[in-house]
Formats: sequence, C-alpha cells, structure tokens
Amino acid sequence: MTEHVDVLIVGAGLSGVGAAAHLKRDCPGKSFVILESRGAVGGTWDLFRYPGIRSDSDMYTLGYSFRPWTDAKAIADGDSIRHYITSTIADEGLESQLRLNHRVISAEWSSDTALWTVTALRTAGGEYRADAPDAPPTETITFTCSFLSVCSGYYRYDEGFSPVIPGADSFAGTIVHPQHWPADLDFAGKRAVVVGSGATAVTLVPSLAKTAKHVTMLQRSPTYIAPVPLRDHFADRLRGRLPAQLAYNLVRVKNIGYSMFTYQLSRRRPETMKAILRKSAVAKLPAGFDVDTHLSPSYEPWDQRLCAIPNGDLYRAISSGNADIVTDRIEKITPTGIDLVSGAKLDADIIVTATGLNLLVMGGMSLSVDGRPVDVSKTLTYKGMMLAGVPNFSLTIGYTNASWTLKADLVARYVCRLLRYMDRHDYQFVAPKAPASVSAGHLVPLIDLQAGYILRDVDALPKQGERSPWRLHQNYVRDFRLLRAGHITDDVRFGRRGESPATGLTESALDLPGTAMITVNGTRLRYRDTGSSSASPILLIHGIGQSLDDFTEQHALLGDRYRVISLDLPGFAYSARLPGTATLDKLASVLPGFLDALGISEPVPVVGNSLGGAVAMTFAVAHPERVADLVLADSAGFGSEVTMVLRLLAVKPLATLLMRPNAQNSARTVQSLFYDKSLATDARIAHAFAISRRRSHAATTLDLAHDLGTFRGVRPEWRQSLVAGVRRLDIPTLVVWGDHDHVLPFIHLAAAAEALPNAETHVFTNTGHMPQIERADEFAALLHDFLDRRVPARDASALPAG
Repeated sequence: MTEHVDVLIVGAGLSGVGAAAHLKRDCPGKSFVILESRGAVGGTWDLFRYPGIRSDSDMYTLGYSFRPWTDAKAIADGDSIRHYITSTIADEGLESQLRLNHRVISAEWSSDTALWTVTALRTAGGEYRADAPDAPPTETITFTCSFLSVCSGYYRYDEGFSPVIPGADSFAGTIVHPQHWPADLDFAGKRAVVVGSGATAVTLVPSLAKTAKHVTMLQRSPTYIAPVPLRDHFADRLRGRLPAQLAYNLVRVKNIGYSMFTYQLSRRRPETMKAILRKSAVAKLPAGFDVDTHLSPSYEPWDQRLCAIPNGDLYRAISSGNADIVTDRIEKITPTGIDLVSGAKLDADIIVTATGLNLLVMGGMSLSVDGRPVDVSKTLTYKGMMLAGVPNFSLTIGYTNASWTLKADLVARYVCRLLRYMDRHDYQFVAPKAPASVSAGHLVPLIDLQAGYILRDVDALPKQGERSPWRLHQNYVRDFRLLRAGHITDDVRFGRRGESPATGLTESALDLPGTAMITVNGTRLRYRDTGSSSASPILLIHGIGQSLDDFTEQHALLGDRYRVISLDLPGFAYSARLPGTATLDKLASVLPGFLDALGISEPVPVVGNSLGGAVAMTFAVAHPERVADLVLADSAGFGSEVTMVLRLLAVKPLATLLMRPNAQNSARTVQSLFYDKSLATDARIAHAFAISRRRSHAATTLDLAHDLGTFRGVRPEWRQSLVAGVRRLDIPTLVVWGDHDHVLPFIHLAAAAEALPNAETHVFTNTGHMPQIERADEFAALLHDFLDRRVPARDASALPAG
C-alpha cells in the first residue's frame, strides 16, 4: 500500500529534524514523514562514537534557530548533541512522523500527477549496503509526496575512506577507522598512532592521550588549527538575566558575525591569519616545538576547513608529553608499528585511520523526472539547495566555513516559503530553470573546499554557476537576504499538474497536428504549421488573452491550398515572455524573426483577430515588404468602446484580482466571445482556464491591457497613429466583424471603413467576437475569395512597365 504525504523528508539528523520542525511550525496543515535509514536518529552524531566526538562549531550556531542551546559548553560532545536532537523531536511532536530503518533508494517525478513516487527499503540493524553479498531480504515500501526534501548529508555512512597501506595485514595490533569505532576498544596504557590531520584527528588525539601510554598524530601535511573557548563567556553573562530565546539569539548573532569576520580575514589577509594562528601555537606549545614543520600548511587558511581545538586541548596534550605530531609519509605498516619514508619508526598497539570520508550525494538515491534519469553530477544547483529542472525538490548541504545548521535552517525556511507561495497561487510544482548564460558559463562543484575527501570525488557533486542565485557564496548574510528576503520567483518555473517542468507545457499543448516549439532571438514560441510546405504561406494571429487554438478550424479549412501558420504571441499561452513589459510593438517585433526561422522570406497574407489585428497592422507598418494582405477580424484599433472587463484590466489593483485563475471566470469569458453559446464547450473553457493559470500569460494580458487602454476605453493615441500608418500603405485589406460582438462592438466596423477607405468590409450575422470559429466555413470561403482576387493584382503589379 502506498502512503501519501505532502512533504517527504529524507534523513533524521540535525538537518532533517530541523526541516520537519520548521515545516510543522510554518506550514501546520502539511502532512509529512521523515525517513531515516538507520535505527536511530541523530545522523552524524549517532554514527560517530569515537572518544571525544564533539562539534567543531559552537552550539549557538549549530543549534536550531527556534531552540535555544542552554548547556554551559559552547563546544558540545556527541552525547549532548544527540540529546538536543532527540529532545527537539519530543518537544516538537515529531515522533509519529518518524520512520526508522527506511532507506530511500529512488524517487521518480511524474508531471501527470505532479507527485514524487519514493521507493524505500526497510533495513535491518547496522549500515545498509546494497552490494553486501550476505545482505538479508528487504521489504520495499512506496510513498508518494508533493515535495521531496533530502537531508541525508553528503558522505557514506557504511564506510569511511581507508587508503590501502602496504603491510596493514601484518599488523599485530588493532587498526580502526573512527567512523566505526568498536565500543569495546581498550586503549588504556597503549601506544596509539592517529593517521590524519583533520577535525577527527585533532579531536581524537587529546581524548586518547588521557589514558593511552602515548598518542602520535601522524600527518602527511599540516592543517591550520585554532584554539577556541570551550565556553562562551558572553552567553554565561546573559544566562539567567534575559529570556532564554533572546539571550540565545544575541549570542547567535555575535558568533555568526565573528565567524564571518575570521573567514573574511583569512581569505583577504591570509598572512595576517597565519601569523595569528602561529603566535597562538607558539604561546601554547612547549619551547622547541617545530611549529613551522607541523602547523604551517602549504595552502591558505580556509582552502580547507580550519580545525578548532576547545581550550587548546591538543596543544595541552602535546605539552604534557602524552602526545606529539609527526609530519611524514608512511612507507609501510609492520607488525609492531609504522615505518616512515624518512626512515623513522613509530611503535603502535593501535592505529587509527582518521583519513576522511567517502562522498555520497543524496545518500546514493537515484532521481528521475518523467522517466528521464537525473545525473546530479551534471546538474546545476539553484540557491545551493535545489536542482535545475528537478521540480519540488530540495537538497540540504550546510556551510563548510560555518555551522552546518545555519544553512540548513535557511533551506528549511525557504522550502516553507515556497510551499506557502504555491498554495496561494494554486501551483503544483516549482522547478529552477537556469538561463543559457549560466548553464553555458564557467561551472564549479557545489562544495569548493580543497579538502582531500572532497577532491577525491569532486566530479560526483552537482555544479554551481558564476552568479547568484546559481552560486553559493558561503556567506550567511548574503544567503539570509537571498533565501529569507529575496524574490521567490527568480529563475524558476511554476506550474500545475500535467505540465512539463522543463518547458512548462501541458501534454495537450503540442497535441494539435503541426504544433511545435521554436526559439526566435532567445524567446521560445509555440507555433503551428500545417498544410503543404510548398504552398503559399498565410499567418494567423490571435487576440489578447488567447492562443493559436483560436484558429484550429481555419487550419483545417485553409490547409488544402495554403501553408497555414499560427503562433502563441510572446507571453501568451505557451510562448515565453519577451524581456521587460509587454507592448504592442514588442509583440509585432518578433514576427520577422519568426518567419525567417520558418524559412519564409516572401510577403505573406496576415490574418489578425482582436488584438491580433492590431499586431498585424503594427507588423505591416514596420515591415510593409513582409505583408502581402491584411485580414482584420473584429480587430482592435478602430474605436474606444470595449467590454467592461477589458476596461477594468487597465486598472492595476482590480486587474490583479480579475486575473486570478478561476474556472467560473474562464467559463464567462469564453461564453462572452460567441453569439452561439453552445460553442463555449467544456474543452474551450478548460483550455482557457489552463492558460489563465500560467503566470506569464496573465502578466502579458495585464501589460497589454494597461498599454493599450484605460478605464474609459481604448487609448486614442496609438489607434490613430497606427491606422494612419496602415492607410498610407498600399496593402490590400479586408475588415470583417460579427454583428453581436460584445468585446469590441460592431460599431467599430464603421469606424474601420472610414479610417481605411480602400479596405473591403464584411459583416457576419448572428456572430460574436470570433467569426473564424463561429462562422468558420463562411470565414474561410471569404478569405479564399479575397486572396484569390488579390493574387492577380499583385502579380500584375510585379510586371515590368511598358
């Protein structure tokens, strides 16, 4: 049986639990589950159990924004962090949504349903490995969800990185990786060598040194190390004097600012930071300790993560004589220790390979969108938390230069913003769409840290572009502005069930024979091309708020003698908007390039209905050499009178309300177009409703209504100028009207005849605003007759004189 939820969260570590808590707080009506592959919550803080495991960030920034950290220790041990997470689950009431031992292996998006189908395996104890030869049979469980939030980190839980070291099999003692520390390992009174120099190594050495005979940190190259206070004295002063949340917020802001300052100092003044770190080490280490050999890396500060040591515990362990640092390379492991390339030997009873992690994006789960696999390594990240072309999906990757949870909190709150926005606008999906300038530009991995565990598998990481919102800046203030206060609609496509996240098209948008997409000067247009490709072309242009579907009947009736071409004008229906505000001139400006793209260079007859008539006339005035004939059906441009709805659309506050998608409004709009109300079919109303829900369609309709009209009616300035320009042209023109047009009244025909005295006119009786539909056969016959009579005249005018 498939279980459905609004939001499915993968992972029950700090990020996943935080995401669930924010969702419950900010979107209380949403249903959700948290799927965790392990048998316990906590993620990293439950997996790692080596001695001394602790945070390397202060808990005032590693903790959740909504839950104050009240412990006296600012740098917390693993047990305390696990308790913090489990207490959050209890206090936020998340237990019932938690599913342990559920390993997500795949997620498949369907545009038909606007849902993810998520497949999970019910796992047994221990870490799940699909390739394990003795893996027990597992139960498959299926979920569907509207939004998928992956909070599973970026490394493998089942294994750490363990380089092959010659002679390891001969070692008489114990070799252990910190990621899988044996609970019964006794190191008291023993000699230990910790291989590595990262955060795990600098944590282990002072912890082991408390009871071990001696501990050596064997590093191939040094790491930058910074002593930090175990307690936050500012927090100590505020504790008990201010409400807990207020005190927590103040300390959090202080620590965010300090971490940003030290990071920026490191990147902008690396020599200054090096001097500060060196001075601290010299002051805390015994005289004669070779700081320049063991604590002076060849890279700059924060090329790799800077290692924090609370109260300088590593330096204290070295000063006490219980620990030391050796900088060398391993030649081989022997039964009693390690031989080094320099010729030195290290005796050991225990060897700890603190050699890092193995990357694993999204916990190894696979993604597909409408049956097409998503190659995450080749996909651009949006705002550091979504993937281009992947709808209703978020990925939580925390900061590498600050506390992980700072970014996780921002991502969780942003997801809630998205969900609320989609609910308000009746959208079913959101998918980032990278501009061509970004996807074709210089791309770099999402995590640009130069640490070994990143560099080993850097090609597996998703990519980021050169500029925001396609670039992660590792800067909390910038990300706060972007995710908490920035525009939610930048470089994304919102849509509804049945639409493709890649194109925004519904399945039916391309169902009409001859319908396709074409890109003209960077703008993607839907068009229809029927009839014989060798026949003379004719161009059909629809009206405001409409689409090429208005000429379906004419495609069938004219296709036996013409190459019939129609298009969705830019911004309408399924064509993309042009940059900036839509205007009549902009709509017409796309037509030359559109015809060129179709290989049409000769003058063509242009048929325009309603606004399409004004577009046709504008095209003719700007490019008379491209227009053979004009046929204007109930065309805008000849009078000020217009239906009240179009007048109200010119008033922006009212227009916004009127343009909200509503099935009843769509039905009334379609009915108003016809004298014969039976033509307002369910299919036409459904189509009108579908395109009204497209944000670009609504915006373009409002732009044109404001550009061309006011509450009093159609503006006279553009009408008079345009009609005067057409009158000066020697282009045969036919003006037709329905005698029951309630959009642009029938009286406009008289004005058209007066304005264009050489034009032919025709009246369709008992007809509304769209004679090409309501009197389709009569319209086609009239068009044939008009064009047939004009062709000889055009041919004769082309003959040489004399």
